[in-house]
Amino acid sequence: MKRKSVKLTLSLIAGLTLLIMLGAGCTGTLNADPLEDGEYPPLVERFAEKFDLDPDEVMAFMEELREEKRAEMESRFEEKLDELVEKGEITDGQKQAILDKKQEFKEFREGLEEMTVAEARKALKEMKQEMKDWAEENEIELRYLFPEAGKARGEKGSNIFGPCVRR
Repeated sequence: MKRKSVKLTLSLIAGLTLLIMLGAGCTGTLNADPLEDGEYPPLVERFAEKFDLDPDEVMAFMEELREEKRAEMESRFEEKLDELVEKGEITDGQKQAILDKKQEFKEFREGLEEMTVAEARKALKEMKQEMKDWAEENEIELRYLFPEAGKARGEKGSNIFGPCVRR
């Protein structure tokens, strides 16, 4: 049973690393600021051209959508934590620790954008260990902090290739 728990933890950490790398790559592509001297990401330029719109308005609209989605995801995350507290799977203190760590991780992720690839790899490696230590110290399973990692890995009979593809 202990071995299964260790394997699950390591799988979650690996999934977390993948999500961080994908997230860092995707967030830079649709940054709300023009790239350089009035240049915009290709998606914004194509929308503006296709529908005869101002690229600044398209960027503002995309940022608005992103913020709405982010707020919705945070709300669902807190609801899920409330459910876990009600079920007795975590305590109120653990819930607050998770929310605090999530904010700390968000700030960490933002800092990755200013690092070189080598620096980011080193920082990610250190963060993985820090997360593992933090989870053990607070008696919290990492799956409560990063539920999206389980979805990416395909928990509950599904996988990233679809529900019917076997590994």
